[in-house]
Amino acid sequence: MKNLAKHKLAVKTREVIVQAIYQYLFENTPSKEILEQFKKEHKSKKVDFKRFKLCLDTLIKKNEFIEEIISKEMSISKNEIELIDKAILCLGIIEMDMKIAPRNVVIDECIRLTKKFSNPDSYKFINASLDKIYK
Repeated sequence: MKNLAKHKLAVKTREVIVQAIYQYLFENTPSKEILEQFKKEHKSKKVDFKRFKLCLDTLIKKNEFIEEIISKEMSISKNEIELIDKAILCLGIIEMDMKIAPRNVVIDECIRLTKKFSNPDSYKFINASLDKIYK
């Protein structure tokens, strides 16, 4: 694995964002509650909460757009994908759509997140999906 030490803030922020997206998708918790909860839980850790809020707000505003991309481009329904994989895909779509990071960085980070949070072979699905969506 690459040395991510100089990107610690971005790495940690992405991990927290994926957890927040998962919570939103699972419980449909309002973004304000999620933001307050994560700020309280991660106050001692370095997390870019400006980026966190931007990604979470974008997910909520563009949820239909993101759902459409996932179902249309990948030809699967929203119930056919593991929720954690969907959360990671959402983050990837948001970051690429908003040009937060270069395409290859976003894909690499989504693969890393999948290896950390999902089952061992899900990274292949995430890689193929993001590659197909953002050719």
